[in-house]
Amino acid sequence: MKNLPDERQIYISGRLWHEIYPKMDIAPFIFALHEGIDLTKYDEGLKKLYFTFLVMPPDDKVLAPYQHYSAKKQEADISVRISYEQVVHATESEIVKLMEQAYLQGIEQLKGLCRIGTGFDVEGLKRDVEKIFEKEGWYEVVEAAV
Repeated sequence: MKNLPDERQIYISGRLWHEIYPKMDIAPFIFALHEGIDLTKYDEGLKKLYFTFLVMPPDDKVLAPYQHYSAKKQEADISVRISYEQVVHATESEIVKLMEQAYLQGIEQLKGLCRIGTGFDVEGLKRDVEKIFEKEGWYEVVEAAV
């Protein structure tokens, strides 16, 4: 298994219902985005991005999607909910697509964090993440290397 440095620019986690956990593997996202994205390329305003996938039953009222930006630290913390029902009935490749969509949705939310808008190229970041996701078999290649 590859080791990641303690200090990174992108952190990814999941708050997953226990029945979902075995079906969703966030490791390929962690490694692909760590290796493929350098936030300094997109100008100032964001040094760290924390992203959380939320997959909980529909009746769960505890974990709601959120977004937060610290201007002082230049860090954004974003979580995006993925439909529990969709994940329960999805194949592995469908789950990867749902996760990709959620991550891109999270990047879109960076635009709404007004202080980030000063110079940080959200569209450039989104384009580069899309390029990673568009590569045929990116998920399997990273998964094999983990």
